[in-house]
Amino acid sequence: MKNPFKLFRKNREEPTAPQPEIPAQKDEEAVTPTSPAPKEEPKDDFIEWCRSQIHGGIERRERNDIFEAYSVYGTDPKGQLLCRCYHRYPEHEREFDLSYTRALTFDEFNRRLLSELDKGDLRLTEYHDCIRQAEALTGTPSDAADAPFLGFSEEEKKALSGFCDALDTLKDKTSFQQNGVFRCEGESVIGEERINIRFRKRLPHDATDTDTAGVSMTEIGGYDITDLWIMGVYNRLRDRCHTLKVSRLQSEWSIRKETLYLVRVLITDL
Repeated sequence: MKNPFKLFRKNREEPTAPQPEIPAQKDEEAVTPTSPAPKEEPKDDFIEWCRSQIHGGIERRERNDIFEAYSVYGTDPKGQLLCRCYHRYPEHEREFDLSYTRALTFDEFNRRLLSELDKGDLRLTEYHDCIRQAEALTGTPSDAADAPFLGFSEEEKKALSGFCDALDTLKDKTSFQQNGVFRCEGESVIGEERINIRFRKRLPHDATDTDTAGVSMTEIGGYDITDLWIMGVYNRLRDRCHTLKVSRLQSEWSIRKETLYLVRVLITDL
């Protein structure tokens, strides 16, 4: 029997066929690997008209987070009225991030601007500029026959200040005007409840007569006012006005059913 292990002896090599010669190639230029081109971000075509002041608060999540936020109002080339809201958490040392973008109707756009104005987060001149551009963009007619309201005159401020000083149901009172809103703040004589009364003239496209989602508005008589301090204001205005209307605004989306009183007057003499 033949020995099969002869095939694996180290000193036994199989003949190899001659290999053809490969011609020497010229040195080629070194090719540097290139990384893929960075992806271009989509162009932002938002056109900013105005932005509100930064305001802060506390957001209740797993724990209480301190946050800051502001809103930017404008449009896009398609002619949509837009609101962009930004927020950040300064306790986390983060920059502002876009929270959301909303496309709004003219009435929704106007209501948001009026809310910013009443809170003191938007200047009156900015409000007028934005509304004028929104009117032109949407073809909404303006009912402003007179020059735009730019704030109370010195005579009007003096009359409003005197009216607030005469409210003997409030103590430690302060009053000031900001962005076309005259504010009278104080503490109630009984109960030490903090009271904030605001005076503002009616503006074009004012939202006081329109429906607001989540808020019911009911016109009431003076004796239906349940707040003692608002009743005091009502009684002082009743004999000095040509017309006086009171509406109760109540949140339908709140368990506590917060209530605001809206008093609309045509004043003849404060």
